[in-house]
Amino acid sequence: MSSPGTIRQLPRILLIDDDPISREVVAMMLEIHSFAVETANSGEDALAVLDGQNLDRTEVILMDLQMPGLSGGDLIQVLRARSAARIFAISGSEPGEDMLGVVDGFLLKPVDMDGLVALLQPGHPAETASGRAIAADGAGSQDSAAIDEVIDAAVLGKLKAMMPPAALREIYAAVASDLKTRLVTLQSAMTASNVQEVKRLAHSIKGGCSMVGLTAATEAAARLETSNTTVTHAKELSQLHAALVALDGILGDDFPA
Repeated sequence: MSSPGTIRQLPRILLIDDDPISREVVAMMLEIHSFAVETANSGEDALAVLDGQNLDRTEVILMDLQMPGLSGGDLIQVLRARSAARIFAISGSEPGEDMLGVVDGFLLKPVDMDGLVALLQPGHPAETASGRAIAADGAGSQDSAAIDEVIDAAVLGKLKAMMPPAALREIYAAVASDLKTRLVTLQSAMTASNVQEVKRLAHSIKGGCSMVGLTAATEAAARLETSNTTVTHAKELSQLHAALVALDGILGDDFPA
């Protein structure tokens, strides 16, 4: 366990993400590593957090690039004017060169927590970190076949190594609940032929599901975000519903096996 002196040396973090699953998972894992974390669900909320700070100033900002309202380059510009914190972008999609030029680093969802923790250490140079989570040592035990078919084993192993079973199950139950709500909204956007809203929702679903290794849902959302034509809407929505049913099917009292 880190000593009090070590904890004080770690940078204070503001995490900005409109996706509740991504926000909860990243915040929980950072707190496990003894970082002090504040969260915001929008650009506007983040500015309110910064304005309300006194002595304990934010030293690192982790922000999703695609959010409703104040977001992307506009949000970065405002954050730079109000804070001297290092800014690292987090997204489920690769940003353009123009965006990479205005941040101190970029992390691709699902975030590699080992790389992120190393990046946040005092004195560590800014750099780009990306890639899927790597299974922790000793986390390669066999899960049930049903769980392996629904959740990426490497991501599940990483999460199992970081938190107790009850907390892990709570995360996946929250994902299932959130996905149910989003699929209703997604279907409404499809019915209204609102392709921009479909793309936004697909991007959000992709980011949240990738954080916890829901491969089928992540891939369906990624295809939907990329193609986003009314011809493919029904098929990808069906795939997302199937992924939700599969997740619900393994969320028994013995999860994770």
